[in-house]
Amino acid sequence: MATAQRYGLAFGLGKKSKLDLNQAFNARIGEFSECFSEILGAPVVINSDGLSGTLILNESTACFDVAVALQEAAWPAPLQHALVSAPPAGAAGQDEAVREKAMKVLRKMKKYAVLRVDLPSKSEDEAAMANSIADLHRTIVLNFTETRLAAVRSYRKHKRQANVAADMQVSQQAVSQMILGARWRQLKAAEQTMRDWLKQPQRTMLWPMKSRS
Repeated sequence: MATAQRYGLAFGLGKKSKLDLNQAFNARIGEFSECFSEILGAPVVINSDGLSGTLILNESTACFDVAVALQEAAWPAPLQHALVSAPPAGAAGQDEAVREKAMKVLRKMKKYAVLRVDLPSKSEDEAAMANSIADLHRTIVLNFTETRLAAVRSYRKHKRQANVAADMQVSQQAVSQMILGARWRQLKAAEQTMRDWLKQPQRTMLWPMKSRS
Protein backbone atom coordinates (compact mmCIF):
# COMPACT_ATOMS: atom_id res chain seq x y z
CA MET A 1 0.00 0.00 0.00
CA ALA A 2 1.38 3.40 -0.99
CA THR A 3 2.34 5.76 1.81
CA ALA A 4 0.94 9.28 1.74
CA GLN A 5 3.08 12.26 0.82
CA ARG A 6 4.33 14.37 3.72
CA TYR A 7 5.30 18.03 4.03
CA GLY A 8 7.75 19.97 6.17
CA LEU A 9 6.90 23.44 7.50
CA ALA A 10 9.52 25.68 9.05
CA PHE A 11 8.59 28.92 10.80
CA GLY A 12 10.63 31.65 12.38
CA LEU A 13 10.93 35.11 13.84
CA GLY A 14 13.30 37.75 12.52
CA LYS A 15 16.90 37.52 13.68
CA LYS A 16 16.53 40.82 15.56
CA SER A 17 13.33 39.78 17.35
CA LYS A 18 13.16 40.80 21.02
CA LEU A 19 11.09 37.69 21.77
CA ASP A 20 11.80 34.01 21.29
CA LEU A 21 9.13 31.61 20.05
CA ASN A 22 8.37 30.23 23.50
CA GLN A 23 7.60 33.75 24.70
CA ALA A 24 5.65 34.59 21.55
CA PHE A 25 3.51 31.45 21.68
CA ASN A 26 3.01 31.77 25.44
CA ALA A 27 2.15 28.07 25.92
CA ARG A 28 -0.37 28.06 23.03
CA ILE A 29 1.53 25.35 21.13
CA GLY A 30 -0.31 22.65 23.06
CA GLU A 31 -3.67 24.01 21.94
CA PHE A 32 -2.34 24.35 18.39
CA SER A 33 -1.07 20.76 18.33
CA GLU A 34 -4.42 19.45 19.59
CA CYS A 35 -6.31 21.41 16.92
CA PHE A 36 -4.19 19.95 14.09
CA SER A 37 -3.53 16.53 15.63
CA GLU A 38 -5.07 14.67 12.68
CA ILE A 39 -2.58 16.07 10.16
CA LEU A 40 0.54 16.55 12.29
CA GLY A 41 2.95 13.80 11.29
CA ALA A 42 5.41 14.66 14.08
CA PRO A 43 5.47 17.06 17.05
CA VAL A 44 6.25 20.75 16.77
CA VAL A 45 9.94 21.31 17.52
CA ILE A 46 11.31 24.70 18.60
CA ASN A 47 14.99 24.98 17.71
CA SER A 48 17.64 25.74 20.31
CA ASP A 49 18.02 29.34 19.12
CA GLY A 50 14.41 29.98 20.14
CA LEU A 51 13.82 31.87 16.89
CA SER A 52 12.68 29.07 14.59
CA GLY A 53 10.88 25.75 14.61
CA THR A 54 9.59 22.95 12.39
CA LEU A 55 6.75 20.49 12.06
CA ILE A 56 5.71 17.74 9.64
CA LEU A 57 2.29 17.41 8.04
CA ASN A 58 0.56 14.44 6.46
CA GLU A 59 -1.35 16.43 3.82
CA SER A 60 -0.99 19.68 1.94
CA THR A 61 -4.46 21.23 1.83
CA ALA A 62 -4.33 22.65 5.35
CA CYS A 63 -0.69 23.80 5.23
CA PHE A 64 -1.67 27.47 5.00
CA ASP A 65 -4.23 27.02 7.78
CA VAL A 66 -1.40 25.70 9.95
CA ALA A 67 0.76 28.72 9.08
CA VAL A 68 -2.17 31.03 9.89
CA ALA A 69 -2.74 29.34 13.25
CA LEU A 70 0.95 29.68 14.12
CA GLN A 71 0.89 33.38 13.20
CA GLU A 72 -2.21 34.01 15.30
CA ALA A 73 -0.60 32.12 18.20
CA ALA A 74 2.56 34.24 17.92
CA TRP A 75 0.71 37.57 17.53
CA PRO A 76 1.88 40.34 17.54
CA ALA A 77 5.28 38.92 16.54
CA PRO A 78 5.55 38.39 12.75
CA LEU A 79 6.47 34.94 11.45
CA GLN A 80 7.95 33.69 8.21
CA HIS A 81 7.07 30.22 6.87
CA ALA A 82 8.69 27.78 4.46
CA LEU A 83 6.80 24.78 3.08
CA VAL A 84 8.58 21.85 1.42
CA SER A 85 7.60 18.40 0.22
CA ALA A 86 9.08 15.25 1.68
CA PRO A 87 9.28 11.57 0.68
CA PRO A 88 6.80 9.19 2.36
CA ALA A 89 7.54 8.13 5.92
CA GLY A 90 9.71 5.13 6.56
CA ALA A 91 13.39 5.95 6.18
CA ALA A 92 15.41 6.00 9.40
CA GLY A 93 16.09 9.55 10.57
CA GLN A 94 13.94 10.99 7.82
CA ASP A 95 12.03 13.39 10.06
CA GLU A 96 15.25 15.25 10.83
CA ALA A 97 16.11 15.42 7.13
CA VAL A 98 12.67 16.88 6.34
CA ARG A 99 12.99 19.45 9.12
CA GLU A 100 16.45 20.47 7.90
CA LYS A 101 15.19 20.79 4.34
CA ALA A 102 12.45 23.17 5.49
CA MET A 103 14.89 25.13 7.65
CA LYS A 104 17.30 25.49 4.73
CA VAL A 105 14.54 27.13 2.67
CA LEU A 106 13.53 29.34 5.62
CA ARG A 107 17.10 30.57 6.12
CA LYS A 108 17.32 31.63 2.48
CA MET A 109 14.15 33.73 2.61
CA LYS A 110 14.51 37.46 2.17
CA LYS A 111 13.78 39.71 5.13
CA TYR A 112 10.35 40.83 3.92
CA ALA A 113 9.18 37.49 2.50
CA VAL A 114 6.33 35.82 4.38
CA LEU A 115 5.79 32.41 2.76
CA ARG A 116 8.09 30.35 0.59
CA VAL A 117 6.44 27.34 -1.08
CA ASP A 118 8.95 24.86 -2.49
CA LEU A 119 6.81 22.10 -4.02
CA PRO A 120 7.54 20.26 -7.30
CA SER A 121 3.98 20.84 -8.56
CA LYS A 122 4.09 24.64 -8.07
CA SER A 123 5.82 27.11 -10.39
CA GLU A 124 7.94 30.05 -9.26
CA ASP A 125 5.23 32.46 -10.44
CA GLU A 126 2.61 30.64 -8.40
CA ALA A 127 4.89 30.62 -5.36
CA ALA A 128 5.38 34.40 -5.73
CA MET A 129 1.61 34.96 -5.83
CA ALA A 130 1.18 32.70 -2.79
CA ASN A 131 3.70 34.86 -0.92
CA SER A 132 1.72 37.97 -1.87
CA ILE A 133 -1.49 36.46 -0.49
CA ALA A 134 0.32 35.39 2.69
CA ASP A 135 1.81 38.88 3.02
CA LEU A 136 -1.60 40.55 2.78
CA HIS A 137 -3.08 38.04 5.23
CA ARG A 138 -0.27 38.58 7.76
CA THR A 139 -0.57 42.36 7.45
CA ILE A 140 -4.23 42.16 8.43
CA VAL A 141 -3.50 39.83 11.38
CA LEU A 142 -0.62 41.95 12.70
CA ASN A 143 -2.95 44.96 12.76
CA PHE A 144 -5.44 43.19 15.03
CA THR A 145 -6.20 44.51 18.46
CA GLU A 146 -6.24 41.94 21.26
CA THR A 147 -10.04 42.02 21.23
CA ARG A 148 -10.26 41.38 17.48
CA LEU A 149 -7.75 38.55 17.75
CA ALA A 150 -9.80 36.99 20.55
CA ALA A 151 -12.95 37.33 18.43
CA VAL A 152 -11.31 35.68 15.41
CA ARG A 153 -9.95 32.81 17.49
CA SER A 154 -13.35 32.26 19.06
CA TYR A 155 -15.09 32.47 15.68
CA ARG A 156 -12.76 29.85 14.22
CA LYS A 157 -13.70 27.56 17.11
CA HIS A 158 -17.42 28.22 17.48
CA LYS A 159 -18.38 29.18 13.89
CA ARG A 160 -21.44 31.25 14.95
CA GLN A 161 -21.69 34.82 16.27
CA ALA A 162 -24.14 33.79 18.99
CA ASN A 163 -21.65 31.26 20.36
CA VAL A 164 -18.79 33.75 20.12
CA ALA A 165 -20.88 36.33 22.01
CA ALA A 166 -21.52 33.80 24.77
CA ASP A 167 -17.83 32.82 24.84
CA MET A 168 -16.64 36.43 25.08
CA GLN A 169 -19.58 37.59 27.22
CA VAL A 170 -20.48 40.43 24.87
CA SER A 171 -23.41 41.20 22.59
CA GLN A 172 -23.75 39.73 19.09
CA GLN A 173 -23.60 43.29 17.75
CA ALA A 174 -20.22 43.74 19.43
CA VAL A 175 -19.01 40.47 17.91
CA SER A 176 -20.22 41.60 14.49
CA GLN A 177 -18.20 44.81 14.79
CA MET A 178 -15.10 42.94 15.95
CA ILE A 179 -15.29 40.49 13.05
CA LEU A 180 -15.89 43.31 10.58
CA GLY A 181 -12.93 45.25 11.98
CA ALA A 182 -10.75 42.15 11.74
CA ARG A 183 -11.61 41.91 8.02
CA TRP A 184 -12.77 38.34 8.48
CA ARG A 185 -14.27 38.05 5.00
CA GLN A 186 -10.94 38.95 3.36
CA LEU A 187 -9.04 36.55 5.62
CA LYS A 188 -11.47 33.74 4.86
CA ALA A 189 -11.23 34.33 1.10
CA ALA A 190 -7.42 34.26 1.19
CA GLU A 191 -7.40 31.07 3.26
CA GLN A 192 -9.83 29.28 0.95
CA THR A 193 -7.86 30.34 -2.12
CA MET A 194 -4.71 28.86 -0.62
CA ARG A 195 -6.50 25.63 0.34
CA ASP A 196 -7.80 25.21 -3.20
CA TRP A 197 -4.36 25.90 -4.68
CA LEU A 198 -2.54 23.50 -2.36
CA LYS A 199 -5.17 20.81 -2.91
CA GLN A 200 -4.85 20.83 -6.70
CA PRO A 201 -1.35 19.77 -7.85
CA GLN A 202 -2.08 20.57 -11.49
CA ARG A 203 -3.64 23.97 -10.88
CA THR A 204 -1.74 26.69 -12.73
CA MET A 205 -3.36 29.84 -11.37
CA LEU A 206 -4.24 31.35 -8.00
CA TRP A 207 -6.41 34.10 -9.42
CA PRO A 208 -9.12 35.26 -9.43
CA MET A 209 -9.57 35.18 -5.69
CA LYS A 210 -13.30 35.16 -5.06
CA SER A 211 -14.83 36.74 -1.98
CA ARG A 212 -16.62 34.18 0.16
CA SER A 213 -19.19 35.16 2.77
